[in-house]
Amino acid sequence: MTFKRVVNGIEILTLVVAIAFVVALFANEPGGGSGATAKSGPGYDVFLANCARCHGQDGQGGIGPKLAGVVTTDFPDAQQEIAVVRDGRASMPSFKNDLSATQIQDVVAYTRSQLK
Repeated sequence: MTFKRVVNGIEILTLVVAIAFVVALFANEPGGGSGATAKSGPGYDVFLANCARCHGQDGQGGIGPKLAGVVTTDFPDAQQEIAVVRDGRASMPSFKNDLSATQIQDVVAYTRSQLK
């Protein structure tokens, strides 16, 4: 009987871990959770596809500098930020040949309004 109880305990533990994993997986989906409305739209899509690999999915930084909480301080005028995205600067590449003017405006609007 003791062996059977151990096996049943392991089965229950495995089930709990599997459920926790699935919940964590969906909670970390882009646009998931309580911020679903903030993390959607064309600017967010452009950011994920072109900027997140260097600046992090939430603008927390990585290879590129942190944007969250500092982008409006570093670029008080949105046109300054648009120029950097369009033309590049230092190690940041130019996106003028990869993104349309509208996409650049959308991603700048997203970083200024959602990465606070």
